[in-house]
Amino acid sequence: MAKKERKFDRHQLFSFAVFGLVMMLLTYLLIAHTPLRRTIPGYPSQETQRAALDNYRKIDSLEKVVDLWAFQVTNIQRVLTGREALPLDSLRLATVDTERDAEEMRVLEHSDSLLRAQVELIDAAREAQPEPERIEALKNIPFKRPFKATLGEGFRQGGSHAYVELTAPSGTTFAAILDGIIVSADWSELEGCTLRMQHEGDLVSIYRHAGKLTKSVGEQVKAGTTLGVIGDTGELSNAHLLLEIRYKNQPVDPALYITF
Repeated sequence: MAKKERKFDRHQLFSFAVFGLVMMLLTYLLIAHTPLRRTIPGYPSQETQRAALDNYRKIDSLEKVVDLWAFQVTNIQRVLTGREALPLDSLRLATVDTERDAEEMRVLEHSDSLLRAQVELIDAAREAQPEPERIEALKNIPFKRPFKATLGEGFRQGGSHAYVELTAPSGTTFAAILDGIIVSADWSELEGCTLRMQHEGDLVSIYRHAGKLTKSVGEQVKAGTTLGVIGDTGELSNAHLLLEIRYKNQPVDPALYITF
C-alpha cells in the first residue's frame, strides 16, 4: 500500500510540473503577443517607439547631409589644388576613400604652408621698412590743403607717380597748397586735366585727374588760390584729385604735412 502512495505522489508531482510549465508558456504568450505587454514596467510605449523611429530617421538624414558636405569640401579642395571636381554621381554616402582624402589633405597643408610663408615674408618686409618720416626741411612750411577732402587708401607709389587720392563731390574747387608758378597745364584722356606747380626750395606739387583748370602756364599764384574743379575723369570712376608732392625730385607723402 505504501508503494502505491509513493507512486501516486510522484505522478502528482510530475503533473504539477507539467501544468506549471504549460501555465508559464500560456502566460508568456498572452503577455508577449497581446497589448498586456505594455503593462510590464520598462516596456516602451507606442509613443516611445515612434519617437525612437523618428530620431533614427533624423540621424540618418543628418548623416547624409554631413556626407554631402564632406563631398562638397572634397571638391573644393580638388579645385584649389588644380584637379577636376568629382561629379555628383560619384557621391557614395557613408563611403570614404581614406587614402585619397589623406593625400588631398597633405597637398592642402603644403599649399597652406607655402601661403603662410609668403604672408610672413611680406609682413617681415613691411616691418623692415621704417615708417616714412617727415623731412626736416619741410616741417615748418605752411602747406594749405587743396580742399576739404576724404583721403583714399593713403600714399601710393607705383611707376612714375606717387600720390594720395582725394575725393569730394563733383564740382568742388581745389587750390594751390603753396605759393608758386604754374609750369604745366594740360589734358589727357587717361589722366584728365593735370597741373604742375614749382615752389621755392626744390618743391613741386602736381594735381592730376581734375575736371577743369582755371589757371594757365606761367601764372604766379598764392597758396589757397583756386586752380580748377574736381570732376569724374581718367580711369577712376568717382570725383577725385590725385595730389603729388616732390622734394628734390623725390616723392613725398602729402598726408605727413597736410591735414585733409
